[in-house]
Amino acid sequence: MSDASHTLLRQTEAVKRLLASLRESGDADDQEIVETAIEGETSFFEAMAAAMDANDEDDVLIIGLKAKEEAYAGRRRAIEQRIEQRRAAMEQAMMVTEQEKITLPTATIFLSKRKPNIVIDNEADIPATFWTLPKVEPKLDKKALKEALEAKEEVPGAHLDNGSISINIRRK
Repeated sequence: MSDASHTLLRQTEAVKRLLASLRESGDADDQEIVETAIEGETSFFEAMAAAMDANDEDDVLIIGLKAKEEAYAGRRRAIEQRIEQRRAAMEQAMMVTEQEKITLPTATIFLSKRKPNIVIDNEADIPATFWTLPKVEPKLDKKALKEALEAKEEVPGAHLDNGSISINIRRK
């Protein structure tokens, strides 16, 4: 708990006791007497002002941190892009040199062939058996479509691609 919060809690307790005393004396109904008593007998208003000041300082810190986060996010994206470019270059180099696996002191790099994916040429040509009928609009059942294509069924409007090569890196 911050100093401003702690001070505010202590002053709140002091005001509660003061209000109880004013109720006993019958002066709790006069708002001017209550405000004057709180101001004269406690530091409640000062504690409230200190809490607001602390919030203002924290708001400034938040604004500054958000600006830094945005700057760092841009740097992070640039670094991630560099990594992806190097991965693509490594994959290309391994394919060109016909290397399926390279063992390094810190990692093992290998190429793996991915399964063919569905390529939708024209959704309108795909038979109704591959569509589900939810409440809003029909939805293509890609799982059933892929199973049919993998079973060598001829499906108008869709086919499987040749699969792709993917680089995988296992760290030691």
